[in-house]
Amino acid sequence: MHNVYWEKEHLLSKIDYLIVGMGLVGLQTAINLKEAEPKAKVVVIDRHAWSLGASTRNAGFGCFANVSEILDDLQNDTPDNVYGNIKKRYLGLQKLRTKFGDKNLDYAEKGSVEIFTQENKTHLNNGIDSLQGINTILYNELGLDNVFSYKSNNALPNTIGAIHNAFEGQLHTGKLYETVHSFAQDIGIKLYGGIEVKSWIGGDIIEIDTHDGLKIVTKKLILCTNAFTSKLMDADILPARGQVILSERVAQLPCEGLHMFDSGYYYWRDIDNRILLGGARNLDKEEETSYKLDTNTTIVDELKRFMNEQIFGREVFIEYQWSGIMAMGKGETQQKTPIVKEVEPNIYMAARLGGMGVALSANVADELVKTALSSV
Repeated sequence: MHNVYWEKEHLLSKIDYLIVGMGLVGLQTAINLKEAEPKAKVVVIDRHAWSLGASTRNAGFGCFANVSEILDDLQNDTPDNVYGNIKKRYLGLQKLRTKFGDKNLDYAEKGSVEIFTQENKTHLNNGIDSLQGINTILYNELGLDNVFSYKSNNALPNTIGAIHNAFEGQLHTGKLYETVHSFAQDIGIKLYGGIEVKSWIGGDIIEIDTHDGLKIVTKKLILCTNAFTSKLMDADILPARGQVILSERVAQLPCEGLHMFDSGYYYWRDIDNRILLGGARNLDKEEETSYKLDTNTTIVDELKRFMNEQIFGREVFIEYQWSGIMAMGKGETQQKTPIVKEVEPNIYMAARLGGMGVALSANVADELVKTALSSV
């Protein structure tokens, strides 16, 4: 396919900043650039009509930390990185809420609960022993008093104890994406779906080829493609697929707010008189290291079992099921620290949000824009 006159001379011409990836990071990067340089032509493209990785397919968790995950991460990373990531998540959530408004995001700070059963009693004991130290560090980092608290009682079946985080919340993923997408359009950012980047030639002007044969030129190219970045260049990034199921509507929910189990590998929340449950990726990580939005029946069957036995205590009908693609680091530790950097002159990237894209997106976009503008 060749560019027609109108595309070459208007729609895809004189681009100052071309952002690849119409997810939360890409859109907020575009917004920040346009606000910094109102006269700049900022264009966002995506291979789909809208983001199809994780930004529209996540569970809507406004979370930043749970105790078991902190302890696991400290086994594989430095305290500075672990607590630095938590701080970025927390501050990112505050930026997201302040800029776009809790009402528009349908944000509710209901708190979160990490439950424990006999199966992971050791994790509970380790968590209780670590609470004071973790709370002290988080107070120094975030200014929040007693982030975590232990409670011995919980109404869910088979639960022997729970650790609560009073400062986490949940939001409506569809409303979040629509709000950020509309904001970008309202300030004059051009959003084009159905354009997939194939390759580029760097220089003072970046020349981009697409899989449909379109030719695009831009002064600066910014990649916000998260897990799919490793399809475009060599990077320490692996796709991490997550399965999600959503129950039928029920008259009385067994719980409200965010809940987690097994170091956060299982996560669920209430939404519209339903329970949304995702995770169990640790049961089949090799199969879930995939770019395909397919169903892993082994994991979905386990999620259904968990929904029935651990959450409801009875069988419930599953009305929706889907998957999304997150990004982790390669190797055993699967690094979660985001990559934000200049790849080569006039080309930049942000990726590897470690399954925390909602919380990290605003901060990562800020950092990416500072990187791009500092090299002008």
